[in-house]
Amino acid sequence: MARLQGVVAELREGRGKPVLDGNQVELVEDGPTLLAAYEEMQRSCSVQIRALDRGPYSAPPASQQELELERLEQGLAYRAIYGFEVFESDEVMAVLPGLRAAGEQSRVLPQMPMKMVLGDDNMALVALTKRAPAECHLLIRSTGLLDGLIATFEMLWGLAVPMPELEAGGGVAELRAPDRDVLMLLAGGATDDMISRRLRISPRTTQRRVRALMDALGAQTRFQAGVQAARRRWI
Repeated sequence: MARLQGVVAELREGRGKPVLDGNQVELVEDGPTLLAAYEEMQRSCSVQIRALDRGPYSAPPASQQELELERLEQGLAYRAIYGFEVFESDEVMAVLPGLRAAGEQSRVLPQMPMKMVLGDDNMALVALTKRAPAECHLLIRSTGLLDGLIATFEMLWGLAVPMPELEAGGGVAELRAPDRDVLMLLAGGATDDMISRRLRISPRTTQRRVRALMDALGAQTRFQAGVQAARRRWI
């Protein structure tokens, strides 16, 4: 990330000219340009889109749903890793079930280190701030930089756990065992408070179930419990 921040400084000093030995790197600092670049990336890709997703968003998630559904239907693969805060966003939770039903592969990490979209192996959009949604992005077509970003995504994909099954409207689908509901939310990095509110159970019941599940899985941490549950195909 420090290297990318350095690229931003070089671009600003050069008034937007490409840097890094002639490789194509562009600075994007406004919402309309960012959305146009993202949409063009999706339309131009032929194999897959890979995304590290977290807020804030420069446009409502629902506004981007139609294009992804269209490209999924056309055979473009989508793999997305979401930060655990997705469970707190009604806007995101409202669109995820439809995307997953259409074929998006999604996983969850407790802490998302960055926000990024990769188009095939050809380009990337990388957010360099958590503050304003379109404050500073890099559009990268650099082989050297892309190799590192692609490797980062694949490493995080291996660490992430499967997204819980979701129903339309943003809730967790009814499953056979209540404990499975808790496990799926644990896998997504949810706190006890988030689990209580999502499943409409008391904080004391949540704490008791979480402790029992962690003991059963031999897990020392909540995230480890989610990983173990996913590996054992409990979720």
